[in-house]
Parts: sequence; C-alpha cells; structure tokens
Amino acid sequence: MAQRKLVVASLESKAPQRDVQVRIDNGSEIRTPWNGMIEIPDSFKRIDFCHPKFQRRYVLRDEIHGDTIFLIPTLRAIDEVVILGKDRRKDMMTNMLRPTTPKEVPLPQVVAAGPNVLAMLAWLYDVTVGPKIADRHRRKQALKKVRAQELEYEQRWTALQDTTSYKRQNVTKP
Repeated sequence: MAQRKLVVASLESKAPQRDVQVRIDNGSEIRTPWNGMIEIPDSFKRIDFCHPKFQRRYVLRDEIHGDTIFLIPTLRAIDEVVILGKDRRKDMMTNMLRPTTPKEVPLPQVVAAGPNVLAMLAWLYDVTVGPKIADRHRRKQALKKVRAQELEYEQRWTALQDTTSYKRQNVTKP
C-alpha cells in the first residue's frame, strides 16, 4: 500500500507537535513522535487530530495539498458562548460554582533593545568605502586594457622598424 508522510504542526509557532492523537477512518490510531511526522495510508477518506492544547480538527483527503497539517491552539479559541434566554440566573449560578482551570499565559516575545550596530556599520561601509573600492577596481581594469593595447602597438612598431631596417640593409648592400 502507498504511504503518505505528513507533519503535524502548530499554526501559531509553525513547530512540529508531539503526542497528537491521529485517528484514520479505517480504525487505526497513531500518536505523533517528537518530530510530529506520521505515515498514513494513501487510501484514507478522513483523518481526525486531537490534542488537549489544540482545537480538534478533521481533514478530508481532498483538503490535503502539502505535507503539513496545522492545528489551531486553544488559546485563540472562544472559551464560552453566552446564550440569553428566559432562565439565565440558573446558568450563571452553575458557572459560578464550577471550578475554573487556569489558562496558559503565552510567553512574551523578546526583542533586542537599541539599534542594530552591525547593520548600521554595513550600511556605512556600503555608502562610503564600497563605491571607492569599486571605482578603483574599474580604473585598474581599464588601465590593464590600455597597457595591453600599448604593448601590442609597441610590438607592431618594433616589428615594422625591423622590417624597414632589413629592407634598407638589403638595398644598400648590393
């Protein structure tokens, strides 16, 4: 049977997720390893993904276009929906008595304070020294071409003088 490799990752961090329970419609169940990669048969119709930190998701075969399945974290999901009706006081009392579970607090993003000194130095080099070096290189190349052309002209001139002096010697000797 043909196998297909998929990676199960978090939509928020794009990191592969481990211990995600994957159920295939043929009845088999798989848990993702540390790299989030699973192998599934190519003949499936529907796959269910379940993990406590992510919303439950099912995917049909036609919906898979790549090799990665992204799961949505429950921190971004709506926890409860309040429906207004006739007897809302009873619902409020039952919700007050129910113990609440603490939510995971996302870690703050650490951003380096201050300017990027290396980037500023690289920009300064490109603006001041870089063009001068490029101009110097261009001048050297042009000077090499001119010197090569002068050498060629000098060789032609000496060859021309040698032939004229040879003709003079031959003309004067007889």
